[in-house]
Amino acid sequence: MLLLASLLFLMLSEALAEPGLDASLPQGFAPPGIAAQDILAQIRSGEPLNYDNVTIAGQLDLGTGVGPVKQSIRITNSRFQGPLRMESMIFAEVLDLRGCTFQDNVSFVKSRFLGDARFSGARFQKQADFAETYFQGPASFISALFQSDSSFGNAQFNGDAVFLDSDFASDVDFNYAKFLSSGSFWNANFEDVSFFATQFAGQVTFRSAQFRGNATFAATRFESDVLFRAARFWGGSTFGLSSFGGLADFGNVDFKKTAFFGGVKFADLAYFVNARFDGDLILEGARLYSMQLDNVTFSENSKINLNSTDFSKFVVHWSTLRDRMVYNGAAYLALVKNYKSLEWFDEADECYYKYRRIGQDQAPWGWGKISDIISWLSCGYGVRVSYTAFWCLFTILIFGVIFWAGKGMDKFVIEGVELPGDQRLRPSKRVSFTDALYFSIAMFTTSQAPVNTYPVGVYRHLAMAEGILGWFFLGLFVVVLSAVLIR
Repeated sequence: MLLLASLLFLMLSEALAEPGLDASLPQGFAPPGIAAQDILAQIRSGEPLNYDNVTIAGQLDLGTGVGPVKQSIRITNSRFQGPLRMESMIFAEVLDLRGCTFQDNVSFVKSRFLGDARFSGARFQKQADFAETYFQGPASFISALFQSDSSFGNAQFNGDAVFLDSDFASDVDFNYAKFLSSGSFWNANFEDVSFFATQFAGQVTFRSAQFRGNATFAATRFESDVLFRAARFWGGSTFGLSSFGGLADFGNVDFKKTAFFGGVKFADLAYFVNARFDGDLILEGARLYSMQLDNVTFSENSKINLNSTDFSKFVVHWSTLRDRMVYNGAAYLALVKNYKSLEWFDEADECYYKYRRIGQDQAPWGWGKISDIISWLSCGYGVRVSYTAFWCLFTILIFGVIFWAGKGMDKFVIEGVELPGDQRLRPSKRVSFTDALYFSIAMFTTSQAPVNTYPVGVYRHLAMAEGILGWFFLGLFVVVLSAVLIR
């Protein structure tokens, strides 16, 4: 029995050492080791490679002396102990390295993948360089882990690029890369990441992605729809000079620091509903076709910069912007026009009032500022009918009190008949407050005293002044009321 067991063990060991055999081992057995030179020799021979759960020792360098690789290469769930260098290579068939662990640097610089490139579940423990690579077919990096710096700069993805659930634990850049089909970074995790001048020709999603460091999308071109819904930017986010040709969905996105969209062009709907900004939102110089900021939440100290921003439709309530706008006259007037086009007339009035109020505070003392103060107090810069109504009532009341308290008017009475000029009329010593108020109303509205009363002494001049004020305030009231009621 002991001899039989020994023979079976030897047979199993030889079988596992054969190349191309699925070497899934029972628990307790170490994966078989293969020298990198053996892998290189097999590639040169043109034979397909098919390994699973093996360990490749030594440096695997295909960058020199090897022509186009015409056969498929499948090495899955395996471990590369040494550096992997496959630069300027052409892979005509599938390259399948799913589930592999790369313990040293990996470089595919300037390589061309004409078939599928499969790196799902791969673990890159050191640098991974895919700069200037060309992916003709689908490129799959689902749940891949990049533990050190990585680069996809100037890479071109002609097929679908799938980075679903991928984790970039260190810096990564996609600068100048081209995604000519769809791209998916759904639920991906990034530290510092840069997509500078990157082109996305098809739809791309960053839904639920986590940006733990700084995220740079400067000068990036999104030619189709892009989704950042429910993504979270823990560091600064820069979209300066980027262009969005389709729907830009930032719904429920959380910006922990400044969100910079300066010079951005949104050719379609920019959807920021339910987004949260803990830092500033900068849209200076942006061009917005339609931007929706319903139910957006800002922190107490957040500011919104709309200087030189050109927008056709900006859907955000004034209560959200009131105390956060960086002052710029043109931006305020553009918002007023925007609210009127949305038929939010009350919010247009509120915005215009705030604009005039800030401008008045910043203006130097002079006739211009004095006229602004008069316009503010009398009619709220033409948008507060209540201000003018208050001054009308206040003027009538205060003059009525003055005439009554100072005995500034007399009343002629003869047997209940009021006949001015009759010799039988006799002056009274005092009038009631009601009569004084009635006299004040008459002077304010018509500048003419009732037939049975007249002012005396210096109060004649006060009566004349009230008449002048009455003409001014009544005319102003009609003008302001007409402007508010007739839009």
